[in-house]
Amino acid sequence: MKSDLDLAREAASGQEAAFETLVRRYQGNVRGLTRRLTAHAAEADDVAQTAFLTAWRKIGSYRGGSFKSWLCTIAYREFLQARRRQKPEVTFDESAHIIGFDASAARLPEQLDLDRALRTLPENQRICVVLCVASGMSHSEASEATGFPLGTVKSHVNRGVAALRKQLASDHVA
Repeated sequence: MKSDLDLAREAASGQEAAFETLVRRYQGNVRGLTRRLTAHAAEADDVAQTAFLTAWRKIGSYRGGSFKSWLCTIAYREFLQARRRQKPEVTFDESAHIIGFDASAARLPEQLDLDRALRTLPENQRICVVLCVASGMSHSEASEATGFPLGTVKSHVNRGVAALRKQLASDHVA
């Protein structure tokens, strides 16, 4: 199995099959991230698609390190761009629940509870929790992606996770 860096170098030289391998490897991560950041599944898929197109155009700028983090940073920035183009959201669509592509039907109620709980967090806390906990980015990577100071990211994650635990515990969710 080729490394992300090797595949990225091949993709930068024009080998589409190498980039397709990277897309297959990380599409679940990127779609999971965008679905937790947005309120609507269709919007999340659009943001994820745009992120992959941007990654294809910028693949030559990838210099190593965590490819997943590099890609999730692009997805986060595309989410911000999409949000700037939208009208402010007035209502929450309950049908816009967030589920991962590899989720089992047995875990669906737990995921719906978690998604509802995520929606109650202040936006900056939700973003940091999604980037660090759900997407697995380090605090430093999330700081770089969001532009928030490192200490702020850590605070948002800690406060957000604590709020989620409290809310999920009060809802009797395991």
